[in-house]
Amino acid sequence: MVSIKNRMMAMAGVLAALAMIGTMIIQIPIPLTKGFIHIGDSIVYLCGILLSPAYAAAAAGIGSALADVLSGYLLYAPATFVIKAADAVVAGFVFKLIARKGKRTISRTFIAVIVAVCAGGVVMVCGYFVYEAVLFGGLAAIAALIPNIIQAGGGGAILVPILLALDKMNLIDKMSQMAKPVPQIALAPKE
Repeated sequence: MVSIKNRMMAMAGVLAALAMIGTMIIQIPIPLTKGFIHIGDSIVYLCGILLSPAYAAAAAGIGSALADVLSGYLLYAPATFVIKAADAVVAGFVFKLIARKGKRTISRTFIAVIVAVCAGGVVMVCGYFVYEAVLFGGLAAIAALIPNIIQAGGGGAILVPILLALDKMNLIDKMSQMAKPVPQIALAPKE
């Protein structure tokens, strides 16, 4: 039998790999900046929605930081680890808070995704603002605000159809069930 810990670790590993690949391979440039929108941000939000907070933080932080390291942005990797981990935890908390109240409908899921992405996006934008202000000064950090906001929003926009499709197939519930203990069946002793 597979334990809850093993199932969560496996899901976290897959999502970390998807965050890394989505960040590195599928990039939509933001005009007039060095930034880009990528599916990696969508996966960061998805980590928070599907996993428990600790596993979400690990998957989002590790996957995103590895993408920075492998893409030549080593200077950003430590901050990315912390910022994306916090981004996932906040987005997941907000999504679960809204989506689990009352009957879950497509409109409730849609609202939960939008609010969760906004909350996680604020964490991301503020985190990178502080990091870039320390490294490069206030003007450089201010100049990066708009691209970071676009990146957070773009990741959320990509997430919405993915999450609605997962919800329609009941995969969100099924994946959430994977994180719960499997009831043990007591076997009668042999006579």
